[in-house]
Order: sequence, then structure tokens, then C-alpha cells
Amino acid sequence: MAKRKIWVGPADGANAKPLIVEGLAVDDFQAGELLVQSATGLATSTNASTVLGQEAIVAHEIGASVGGDIDTLATVGDTAQGIAVRSGEFVNIRMSVANITTKGLAITSNANGRFKLAGAADDKIFYSDEIINVTVAGTLVRARKA
Repeated sequence: MAKRKIWVGPADGANAKPLIVEGLAVDDFQAGELLVQSATGLATSTNASTVLGQEAIVAHEIGASVGGDIDTLATVGDTAQGIAVRSGEFVNIRMSVANITTKGLAITSNANGRFKLAGAADDKIFYSDEIINVTVAGTLVRARKA
């Protein structure tokens, strides 16, 4: 089944809502990619996986009410939204090619907005919450905040 939303929510929260961060798109990015806040807005994260303590802001999808969907790009100058993911929350993130063989594998930044499996020295941003073999870069994978 295709994924249509980025924010999945907390495991226990019927009344929970995502923490939205809004700003102008500094560059083009896709829902589910890792973002950073800058003085001029929201931009694709180019932080290396070894940058510790990264804020987990994930690009929010552009809703159907404004002509978008899960794959619509936010383009330079658009008013864009990100989700500041908090502990205990689940989101769908855009992975680089990876074979996720078990739930709970550590995930980190791939320095291009996408995510990859983390190594021992990498900052752990998320943990996988599904088993999936990602053969196409940019595939959405459900993950929980580290």
C-alpha cells in the first residue's frame, strides 16, 4: 500500500498533533526529507551523519487541498512546512538504498536530505519501524524518533 502521509503520530496519542515548523523553501525538497532551519527559511540538510545532536525536522507533504501529494516538491520561495519530530513519534522518511532487515535499525542523515542506515560513529536520528528492502532511493520508510 502506498504511503500518503509523513506524520504517523505517537503510538498512544489519539489527540496528538505534529509540531509544525514553517518557513520559505530555500531550495527544492520532497516530503519525508531531512531539513534544517536557516535565517532565510527551511533547507535540505547537508549535514554529515557524524554531526551529533541534529534536529529532526522532516519535510511535511503538500496537501491535496492545494494541489499537492506525497511526491510534490516544495520549490524555492514556496511557504513550506516541516515536522519537528519529538521522542515517541513516528514518521515516514525518504531513504537512500538500504536493506532494512529488522525493526529498530539506527538511521542517520545521508547529507542530501535523504536517510541511510547509521554506522557506529554516526548520529542516530531515527530507528526503523518496518522491514523493507529499499531498492529505489527516495522510498518512504516508517521510522520512530531516536
